[in-house]
Amino acid sequence: MKADKQIEVDCLSPDEAWELFRITVGDVIFSGHQDIPALARIVAAKCDGLPLALNVIGKAMACKETIQEWYLAINVLNSLGHEFPGMKERILGVLKFSYDSLKNGEIKSCFLYCSLFPEDFEIKKEQLIEYWICEGFINPNRYEDGGTNQGYDIIGLLVRAHLLIECELGVFDLSMLTSYKERVKMHDVIREMALWINSDYGNQQGTICVKSGAHVRLIPNDINWEIVRQMSLFGTQVEKISCSPNCPNLSTLLLSDNELVDISVGFFRFMPKLVVLDLSENWSLFGLPEEISNLGSLQYLNLSMCTMIKSLPDLKKLRKLIYLNLEFTRVLESLVGIAAALPNLQVLKLFGSRVCVDDKLMEELQHLEHLKILTANIEDATILERIQGIDRLASSIRGLYLTDMSAPHVILSTIALGGLQQLVIWGCNISEIKIDWKRKERRELSPMEILPSTSSPCFKQLSTVHIFDLRGQRDLSWLLFAQNLKKLNVGFSREIEEIINKEKGMSITKVHPDIVLPFGNLESLELEGLPKLKEICWNYRTLPNLRKFDVEDCPKLPEDIANFLRLAE
Repeated sequence: MKADKQIEVDCLSPDEAWELFRITVGDVIFSGHQDIPALARIVAAKCDGLPLALNVIGKAMACKETIQEWYLAINVLNSLGHEFPGMKERILGVLKFSYDSLKNGEIKSCFLYCSLFPEDFEIKKEQLIEYWICEGFINPNRYEDGGTNQGYDIIGLLVRAHLLIECELGVFDLSMLTSYKERVKMHDVIREMALWINSDYGNQQGTICVKSGAHVRLIPNDINWEIVRQMSLFGTQVEKISCSPNCPNLSTLLLSDNELVDISVGFFRFMPKLVVLDLSENWSLFGLPEEISNLGSLQYLNLSMCTMIKSLPDLKKLRKLIYLNLEFTRVLESLVGIAAALPNLQVLKLFGSRVCVDDKLMEELQHLEHLKILTANIEDATILERIQGIDRLASSIRGLYLTDMSAPHVILSTIALGGLQQLVIWGCNISEIKIDWKRKERRELSPMEILPSTSSPCFKQLSTVHIFDLRGQRDLSWLLFAQNLKKLNVGFSREIEEIINKEKGMSITKVHPDIVLPFGNLESLELEGLPKLKEICWNYRTLPNLRKFDVEDCPKLPEDIANFLRLAE
């Protein structure tokens, strides 16, 4: 019959969840010992607002009169949740219907993969799709209706089946640079179901090893290395790896967000089938053992935010590597020989690292014939101009980090940079940023010159802009060409008086009907350390999608503007 209106039924709020749990357990139990109410709140919180779990677990605890029994329940739920009485039959078994309804094995594999991450961990959709592509779950062709589109379609299916949750807008994090609904996570009980399916239910005991978030500090001794296929030690605070395991079947190894300082020489020696290796966010890791070059099956290597790595070992044997992430590696400076070593590379991420594109690196990048995605740092305006003139290279750029650049003007081409999603301008002295929407003509543009165009003159995919310590500009009216902008952060730029100047903005929108009012899609606006800022945009009262507004140390910004935007959140 269809529906006139759809209403999503959310999980219960913390207060509502506690009330349901308290009623289900009964006040008699809570009066038995003064500590039981506090322990009961911990147990209730493990249900994460899911009424089914609150009801089943509440009934199971309705006869537990001692604090020892409550402590045991907490331990079981924290470690082996599926072993809790009634969990398999009355909770996981019911929830598994949603999993069974997924239409094929590839989608089921994509869902189960999400259980490798810690509880409540927010996974970037883009990163998740890269895992799936390298694991072979989805089409390895990222474009032409390939893996990227297929990946987003699968995420949409899992969200609509309530097996994944889209995350709300969070605190700005330069390393993530993502906005509203660009990340997903698993409900705690759904994650428990996925782990149960991966182990006991699927009769695959030991092939999946998940210790994520367990704070084990050392590699556990209970791992059956010879049969394990997927291992996650994500966020376990592991400091040192000194073992030399034999892992003939291991395909996935997640060691992200640990405290690794050293990896022993023998650790990677016997991992012939390893496809995905994630070592990101190991801030104290100084280097990699040379034997990592023997991982002949490796396709995915993530070293982002390993800030102390000074150099890479010889990677020439990694002929199958298609994904290399070096973002925010603050010490690593050179990638000499990368084209010869990794000829099949499709994704290279350098955003926020010390590796800047110069003449030599640009020549290397041009020899990467399969390169599809590039995030890059540029210090020289001439290099920026040149890279936009190389069509195949420019079209692969997804993230640009302009740093320490000094130039009278900088030109950004909406056509050459058609795939640009993230832009950071950090510590630059640029008098003017010009937008070129008809790059092929290659002639000098006046600040407000309007060239005829048969298509939209805008950056179609640019969603995140971060500007920090920009000198030489009084306004950022060029942001009108980012009509799909979702997240804007402007900080410590002492000369900026307006974000969008009304006169400049009106002259652009008058000629280009495709460019409508500023910031129609903006979800997050953060302004800090702007002593001359007195205007944001003329239509600030009609920003329909604004979800977050933070302003600090902007003394000339009228109070009525700040208050209105805060109320509009």
